[in-house]
Amino acid sequence: MAAVIDEAPDAVTLRLQLGEATGFLPGQYYNVRLAVPGRPRPVQRAYSVGSSPTPDPSVIDLGIREVPGGLLSPVLVGLHVGERLSVRGPYGRFTWDGTDAGPVLLVGAGSGMVPLMSMVRHAVQRGRSEPVVLVCSAITYAHAFYREELAELACRHSWLRVVHCVTRDPDEPRAHFHRRVDTSVLSESLEGVRPHAAYVCGPPAMVESTARALVHVGFAPAAIETEEYD
Repeated sequence: MAAVIDEAPDAVTLRLQLGEATGFLPGQYYNVRLAVPGRPRPVQRAYSVGSSPTPDPSVIDLGIREVPGGLLSPVLVGLHVGERLSVRGPYGRFTWDGTDAGPVLLVGAGSGMVPLMSMVRHAVQRGRSEPVVLVCSAITYAHAFYREELAELACRHSWLRVVHCVTRDPDEPRAHFHRRVDTSVLSESLEGVRPHAAYVCGPPAMVESTARALVHVGFAPAAIETEEYD
């Protein structure tokens, strides 16, 4: 473990130095295996990479949100620098490398922001100039992954528009919307931009409702890529 970075009250980034770097695509994940007290066999779970594959794919940032009652996440959020983890990967087809032309929409909720952040960071590394609209949903602003870094990136890069939605803090001044992602949120967030593709990641109900809302605002179903988190 190279670093443990606090992301939210219930979430951390685990920065790992891989023993062997095979490279990965923005949006992919690694399987983590760990012995858990009371379990006869190691427990395995999938965690997305939040870092860019460039310039160094041998260092990966895994975003971990603690799931109450979960087997692995409560252990992972309590790890310390220097501890070792067994990881295998990368896996997954929910990817975007930023090479295609035209604007893109990214929509994430909770830890669904992790693979989208990998996409944003990679776009920065590639020197992107085409618009990217990123809609972030969290229960409160403090629970939003990468909120400070995203604010800095949006200030430095005019192509990046970051929109925050919070669902449990109606008085939060830093949020653009105080409700879940819906048709009106998407329409207002996309004002003046016509993306050719959308990438949506989060809990199943959020992903399904967002995909339906995207069709209502004009996206073809084939232009919507989704990844569901349990």
